[in-house]
Amino acid sequence: MQHFTDWVSAVLGKAPYTPGNSPLEQLPNELLSRILDFLVLPVSEIRQWSMFDELPSSPNTTQPTFSLLPCLQVSRRMYDVALPKFYRDIKVVQETLAAEGPNFQLLRSIDSNPSLAPLIRTLDLTGFLTSGRPWLVPQTLLLFLRLRSLHLQLGAMKQLSDQAIQKIFFGMPDLETLAIANTCPKTHPTYLSDIFRTIESVGPDTFSNIRSLTCRSHSEFIQLWNPADGVGFVDTDIFSKVLPRFPRLQALDLAYTSVNPQSLLAINPDTRLQFLRITNCQGNDTSTLAHFLATHTAVKNSLVVFDATGVRFTQQDTTTILAGFPPTLRSLNVSSSNMTADHVSQLQKLCRHLEELSVGHGLTMNQVEASIMGPNFEFDLSIPHRSLHDARTSKDALGHELTLGPMRDAIATCNLRRRLASVSPINRSTNTYRSRIRYLNLSSMDEEDQGRITNSVLLGKHSQPLELIVVPNVSTEDYHILQKLCGGCGWRDKWMNGMVWVERG
Repeated sequence: MQHFTDWVSAVLGKAPYTPGNSPLEQLPNELLSRILDFLVLPVSEIRQWSMFDELPSSPNTTQPTFSLLPCLQVSRRMYDVALPKFYRDIKVVQETLAAEGPNFQLLRSIDSNPSLAPLIRTLDLTGFLTSGRPWLVPQTLLLFLRLRSLHLQLGAMKQLSDQAIQKIFFGMPDLETLAIANTCPKTHPTYLSDIFRTIESVGPDTFSNIRSLTCRSHSEFIQLWNPADGVGFVDTDIFSKVLPRFPRLQALDLAYTSVNPQSLLAINPDTRLQFLRITNCQGNDTSTLAHFLATHTAVKNSLVVFDATGVRFTQQDTTTILAGFPPTLRSLNVSSSNMTADHVSQLQKLCRHLEELSVGHGLTMNQVEASIMGPNFEFDLSIPHRSLHDARTSKDALGHELTLGPMRDAIATCNLRRRLASVSPINRSTNTYRSRIRYLNLSSMDEEDQGRITNSVLLGKHSQPLELIVVPNVSTEDYHILQKLCGGCGWRDKWMNGMVWVERG
């Protein structure tokens, strides 16, 4: 370090600042804190489109802070500013405690230095393997009275005493987010019911301040327990006794849980849910679930994000829920539901305030275009779509690919441009009722209809603010054609882990 400071002094022609006296360190704490925020690495470079991450009670707030470690070694001034950020969001990696690795050392240091515990606001222990030292997690949890977000393994939570579980739900006034995950194949999912039963012994007038509750299994372990229906947790009517205890609940994530819709009807009437994720409906009772979505005060006027990825709503149920969604809704995923042309008018109304949409089965590309652009634009439907499936068939029949391939691609590009040029506004005086869709997922549509995106008016400028379209069921050969067509009209193709999508610009 001395050699480095000597080099800096020689370059600048003046003596280096003493630790703590540099212009940077003289800045106010607020500015230094904002500067250090830029040093915290993002969770992922992949664009995330779930609006759940934007909610104030979102559990997806844990970021790696190891990049702040050098700041702790600069000076006492930087140490004082960086230390709260370094301990603010803690996420332990998958490791066995018996190995006495970094995870064990972290909890042991907090156990021996309780003054560090108030600095921790988010604690994620879902990657914890507690074999060897099961006592350490319960003992350490009692120190985190200022936690705002807590993520626990189902197995680790089962080891807690009834008093400790009740303290997590009712005795931590700052706790807003609680996530219970089953990531261990040796943990039986019925443990969740056992944990919730400990709440029943608390007085009926005791309520929790938790705003975000997550109970889910990781997908890689689901098949070990329920290969038939892909469910990690099973609702044995315990939710109907627990949910009334959460009047401040804003986010409820029950992914891979077989939910009894009757339990949702028991949600506290004072609750105002902003986020709701359900992937399995117990007994396929989708009509009760649709009734809940359309009538219950917890969702009727406040819902922002609704994710029903695995729920197979019937055509009638789909009509019911689309008619009942409030104008606050911004993200909708009904990819497993049944949709027909009768739902186009309902989707047109929803698209006035929706920003993210995953459509269900049964819609054609024409109907999707009408849902997004129909109320405000008219376009020439007489120009036929040319799907990627049709292009592949023609190519195989013609042969001489080296000569005819570029010609065929050029013709396809011209057809797309002709169709985009046919779009014209119906009402130029107002944009009040234009679609606000930014993200469109077409993964539930037939493969051939997904291929028709190459000749869709959605790729034109009139579909803005649409930024991303997901079309995963595209073959490798089709994907190469999609690259050339999208590049010619201002879109970029993306491919990752079998997922294909296009982005504007």
